[in-house]
Amino acid sequence: MRKPLAARPGAARAAVSVGILLLGTAGAAFAGAVYVPVPDPISSTGSTHAIQIWITNGGSDQRPYTTAFLNAESDGTQRPSTPPAQTPIAAGRTSVLGGVSSPGKSGLLEINASAAMSVDARLFNTSADALRSSVSPVPLISSDNMFEAGKTAVVLGLRRDPARGDITSLGVVNLGKQAAQCVIKFVRADGSPIGGPATLTFKPLSLRSFNDAFSLLGEQQAADARAEVSCNQPFYTYATLFSQANSQVLFITPSASGASTLTGPGGTNEPPPSSTGSVVYSVSGLFHTVTTGNEKKTYKIELAKAMPARRMVLDMDFVPGPWNRSKSPGNHAIVWLYRSKFRSNTFANVNAFSPPKMSLKAAQNVDLPPASTTQDDQGVAWVQGQRYHLKYTYDAEHGSVTAVLSSNGATVKTLNFPSTAPNGVLDIPTTGMTVEFGHYPGQDGPEVPSYGWQYSNLRIEFVPY
Repeated sequence: MRKPLAARPGAARAAVSVGILLLGTAGAAFAGAVYVPVPDPISSTGSTHAIQIWITNGGSDQRPYTTAFLNAESDGTQRPSTPPAQTPIAAGRTSVLGGVSSPGKSGLLEINASAAMSVDARLFNTSADALRSSVSPVPLISSDNMFEAGKTAVVLGLRRDPARGDITSLGVVNLGKQAAQCVIKFVRADGSPIGGPATLTFKPLSLRSFNDAFSLLGEQQAADARAEVSCNQPFYTYATLFSQANSQVLFITPSASGASTLTGPGGTNEPPPSSTGSVVYSVSGLFHTVTTGNEKKTYKIELAKAMPARRMVLDMDFVPGPWNRSKSPGNHAIVWLYRSKFRSNTFANVNAFSPPKMSLKAAQNVDLPPASTTQDDQGVAWVQGQRYHLKYTYDAEHGSVTAVLSSNGATVKTLNFPSTAPNGVLDIPTTGMTVEFGHYPGQDGPEVPSYGWQYSNLRIEFVPY
């Protein structure tokens, strides 16, 4: 009898956000691999679960990618003598990949792509009666979020509830090119162990699933438990929660560490140099709440000297408040970062649109003629009062811009469009960088003040050549 889909989990979170920008060389040379764990598409209850993957070419030339499916619990280093076929994607285009799973099988989909390509994946869940459907983000495994040998990954908030039909399963991926020894522990919320530590062997480059993990340990009811995993090879681990009530599979990824270098209120907003030569400008904690007479917050960024930058990365949190109904749809500001004067100097202009449009829009116009931009605009089901994180990467070196919107650690939307900085260089002047949050009342166009919106934890990094 086929086991529940939760027993065949498949996913892992990319640190960049579930859209992940691959790093490496451009052109036909492949930068490296991203792994998408793929579950069995049919559960024992009859519900179906289909993986869909988006691959975008943000470069200026056609680029190919390749894929390879690695069956669960198989040696992923053993490959056919014939190399996989290359699938080209034209510049600026997105390819949608489906049909990567087959009944009774689970495993890893390996995607090799160039530096200018971005990858994202989601799982579409449908109940057996086709009356209920949902979408779950599928985090990706890469060098950005893997755990080094000897480290411990902790996955929190695990549960088993027979009355609700909730089943948790654990997936462990050995990313090493040789067999790995891993130690797995399960712990209740009160700190007491569930069974003893298990030391297990994993094949090279392989996924192994522990179906209905608590039942395997004789624990029929569990709430707020955790799993701790450590391996002697690079690895990744995650859990899936299958809820029979709505036929949905949710992916649970490793917890954040308190070792974060971000600072709370009282942290500096000066731009200290990093060990890599980057310049970082940051404002910790809540820095702007939009009220009448205080619609906009502006910071001036000054550098000690001009910088030819290869990349700019902006991170920030924000909480949408009420929609301003004075215009429909209203353009509510998230962030605007520009150099010198407005025209042809916008690095990032990111906005949220109110009903009926309900979308996220990002644009830039570096060194473009008047009225010209590159941009992306995608629908978002905004939730007022919910905290969102924006990671905006202007990769001048590889000709791409990526805006990743996430919430509670899960990717909500990924926007991609070309950068236009000449010769792959963002010229950062010593003075003249300005970042703004909010719109003034009475602005032309769809812009409206975002009363009640909150902005926090700003970090802007300029990475030099």
